[in-house]
Order: sequence, then structure tokens, then C-alpha cells
Amino acid sequence: MPVESALLTKKLYLIAGEASGDLHGANLIRHLKARSKTPLDIYGVGGDKIRETGAKNFYDLAHFHVTGISAAIKKLPEYQKASKKIFSDIEKTRPDLVVLIDNPGFNLHLAKKIHELGIPIVYFIAPQVWAWAPKRVLKIKKYIKKVLVVFQFEKKFFQDHGVPVTWVGHPLKDLVEAGSVANGGPKRIGRLVTLLPGSRKGEINTLFSIFLKAASLIRSALPGTAFAVIKAPTLPRQVYEERLKRFDMPVQIVDKHSYDVIHDSELVIACSGTATLECALLGTPMIVANKGSLLTYLVAKSVVRVDYLGLPNLILGERKFPELLQYEATPEKIAQEAVRILTDKKVLEEMKRDCAEVSRRIGEKGASARAADEILVLLS
Repeated sequence: MPVESALLTKKLYLIAGEASGDLHGANLIRHLKARSKTPLDIYGVGGDKIRETGAKNFYDLAHFHVTGISAAIKKLPEYQKASKKIFSDIEKTRPDLVVLIDNPGFNLHLAKKIHELGIPIVYFIAPQVWAWAPKRVLKIKKYIKKVLVVFQFEKKFFQDHGVPVTWVGHPLKDLVEAGSVANGGPKRIGRLVTLLPGSRKGEINTLFSIFLKAASLIRSALPGTAFAVIKAPTLPRQVYEERLKRFDMPVQIVDKHSYDVIHDSELVIACSGTATLECALLGTPMIVANKGSLLTYLVAKSVVRVDYLGLPNLILGERKFPELLQYEATPEKIAQEAVRILTDKKVLEEMKRDCAEVSRRIGEKGASARAADEILVLLS
């Protein structure tokens, strides 16, 4: 490379965590490379998708992500080791800009140290401090140069707290599409109910058996109903197979064409999180369910500042999709809700209209490209 070109090279360090952050981080990297007028050296922390972009000094953070207070405490030594390793790399690399993606517990801890190095930080897919731990917005205001939010209502929250913010829309809008049979997706016959018990092992341990018991009850009430479970990319197939052995009913494990399967389902039973937004974008009615340890539940109950846990309900500002949480997340109650929805065409149609409204409210396609443009302006 000529000396003149080398001098123009900018260094960007991107830190993501779990599966969704890894996915959005990888797409952001591709847009940054495609849209930058100067050479970029991009360093990455995340999972397989960020690794596949060729990010330098890659560090795998996605595969030991956990959920819940108890599990997080057990993993604390690993997180501390990862934090030290990543920060040491940032000290040596001295990037021109650091981009944090979601994963606030880990990233906000690093943000303070990175800020002390005098390196500017952009936060893409900002922490949901409007929903819990609102005092964390003070850290964001102190350490973060700019926040790029994915929900329009977040913009006002950060503006009111004096944080530079831009609403770019949600990157899922570019990713969530169903090609169905025409694009090689598996053909579905009859009523299909899909289970989405989460992307972390802790969620699978807690929720998958509950969902399977609910599925058995649904099948008893509605014979002929087929079931599928979407395999998380960060978990091995064996995790699902071991649990399915305990149940005498067929459940297809899906690791390809997952959006097609969700789109072709009449109903999804989903762990709260990004999956609920994916279901809405695919126009599929859903039941939101979640359950954690008693400690996690008590802590969450004391800090959560919103009325709903499901993202579609938050976006709509109403409980349009059933939420069965903690003590209500039983096989019997989930099955009861599922049978009620599946046997009432008016309810199904209303939920599909609500899904369309969620899609409308999260903005147009192109969120990752808009985020890349914002980042490149700060990098110039």
C-alpha cells in the first residue's frame, strides 16, 4: 500500500456480545467498508458473524453470554478476564473510534476505561435504560460521544437527558424476510406452532421444557398441530436433542430457513427479546413468555420501569400480544392462551394487523447503512 494511502487508514474497534449484537455488528462492518472513502482497519469482538467479516484481533465474546443474575455472577471471572483482554488490545491498537453494540452490562464497564484513554465512543443499539436502571444514562452522557437508537421513542429519552442521539431505525428491518418455498424454505402442511425458547443456554434450561409441555397440551386439544423449535446459532444442536428425548412427540429442530418457518407458522411461543420483534416483522401472532431464577425476578421487578416486556407491546404501547411471565409462565397457561388464539380467526387477524403496525413504527429499511454513515462522519 502506498504511504499516502496508509496514512489515511482509520482504525475502528467494534464490540458486540450475544447472537443479535454479533449479527448487527457484522452487517454494520460490511456497510462501513462499502461506504468509507478512506481505508478502514476494523477490529472486532463478538461471535461467528463478526469473525467472518475478517475483523482483526477477533475475540469471541458471544459464546459464553448468559442471562439472569445468578448465572452472571458465576460467569463474572470470565467476563473480567475478557474485559481485561479487550481493553489491553484497545490500549495497544489505539483505534480512532470504538463502537459498542448493545450488551450494556459489559460494554458500559469498558466505556469508562476507553473514555479515559481519550478515544471517542459511539453506541449502536443503545442500552434500554429507559426500561431499567435509568441512572445509567448518566454514564452514557459522560462516556459516549453519540448514541444511535433503533426505536423512535428512545430518541426523546436521550435528548431529554442531554445525550447526542440519532434515530437510525431497526437493522432487523433489512434482515427479516421470508422467502418461503420459492427460495428453498421447507414446505409446511397444516397448522404449525413454532417455539423460540431463547438464544442462551440458561433460557433453554428454564424455558424449553415448559414450552414442550405446553406443546403437548396444545396437541391434545388440537390434534394434528405440528411443532418446530428454532435453534440458536450460538448453541449446539445437542442442547435441543437432549431435552427432546424426554418428550414423546415430534418437534422439528430448525437451523435453516428459520424466518420462513416463523412466517409460515400460525403462532409462535417466544422468549421475550429480539425474537418477538422478528415475529412481528414476519407477521406472525405470538405469545411472549419468560421465567428466570427468583433472584433475577426480584431484581428485575425492582428496577424495570415499563409496563410490558415484549418489544412489540412496548412499541405499540399496549398489551396486544399475551405476556406470561415468571409464575404465569406455566405449560397450562401457555397452552390455554395458544388454543384460544388458534381457534379464533378474528384474534389471529387482529394480531397480524398489530404486527404490521409494529413494522411500520420501527422505520424504513437501511438502518445499518444510516448507522454506518453516522459513524463515518465521526471517524472523519
